[in-house]
Amino acid sequence: MKAAAIMLIAAGIVVMFYPFLNHLYAAQKEKELMQEWETGQMDAARESFIKLDEVYREKEQEEKDTQSGSPIGMLTIDKIDLTLPILDGADQANLRVAAGKLEGTDHLEAKTGNTAIAAHRSYTYGKQFNRLDEVEVGDEIIVHSTNNKKTYTVFNKIVVEPTDVSVLESKAGEKMITLITCEPIRKATHRLIVQAR
Repeated sequence: MKAAAIMLIAAGIVVMFYPFLNHLYAAQKEKELMQEWETGQMDAARESFIKLDEVYREKEQEEKDTQSGSPIGMLTIDKIDLTLPILDGADQANLRVAAGKLEGTDHLEAKTGNTAIAAHRSYTYGKQFNRLDEVEVGDEIIVHSTNNKKTYTVFNKIVVEPTDVSVLESKAGEKMITLITCEPIRKATHRLIVQAR
């Protein structure tokens, strides 16, 4: 009887600290990716653009503790105190520890086009875009890529259906980024979109 009580108490402690430990793990992985970016080691992993909806819907499920690649850039939004590595591909492993560039959108280095970058909003892990809704038209977003640094100014903030891919369209002669996250934060029924040029 005493052994069973001790085991129940131990199990309760493990369950109680699991979210905290999970958050620490994600924060450590994010820090490692930032350090890797600073040392200039570049490697890309590609995943399907179409899987983004699936990735957001599965964010509450248990995942493998793996990552798919190395940073291709860094995203900074001073207004919300955010510095985040960008990985190539918006799969579950990447979005757990960083933002992911959607396959099929323009590269960070491109002089024109639309680069789409997705990240999670969550109360448990992947808190990268939790405060994205605080960004307003006129705010600045800085993107460091392999060979340059670009400063973008936000011109559009909207909420769209997950099937609305019009936000990924490019405008001739214009370089822009589209930041994508789930909306609302608890249940990903829509997408919060922030666009900057």
